[in-house]
Parts: sequence; C-alpha cells; structure tokens
Amino acid sequence: MKSSYKITIDIPEEVFTGIANFKKRAHISDDKTAVFELLKYALTLPPYFHSFDWQKAEAEADSEITANNVKSFSSVDEFLADLKA
Repeated sequence: MKSSYKITIDIPEEVFTGIANFKKRAHISDDKTAVFELLKYALTLPPYFHSFDWQKAEAEADSEITANNVKSFSSVDEFLADLKA
C-alpha cells in the first residue's frame, strides 16, 4: 500500500503569496509543508463551510450596510444588552 502520492500543481502568484504569508505566520520552513498543512486544514472543515456561498453572503452584508440596516456599539456590554433586549 502506498503511503503518499506525489502531485504537481501550478499555483497562481496571488495564491502563492498567500501561502508564503501563511508559512511565515505559522513559522513553517518550507513551501511543501505549508501547502500540506493548508490542504489538511481545508479538508477537515465542517461540510457547512464547503457549500457556503461566501460571495452571496458578502453581497447581502454590503446591501444591509448600504441600506443602513446596521447597529454600532461603543462597548461589548452595550452589544450584549442589545442582544438580550
């Protein structure tokens, strides 16, 4: 039984920049390990995150902000009081 597989992928520059940033923040020394850790993390996300339409949610949030359907709070206590109301 084979314990690992070797693959080759082309990564766009902007994605690789994100990988490099992750590698630095996570104190990982090589690209291969950084990509592996990111893939492992992505594969363990709950199913909800795999099918969630982030672009749609962002568009809805932008619409709510534009329509001024938002609240601002000056403290966490003020926010929590509003939640309980």
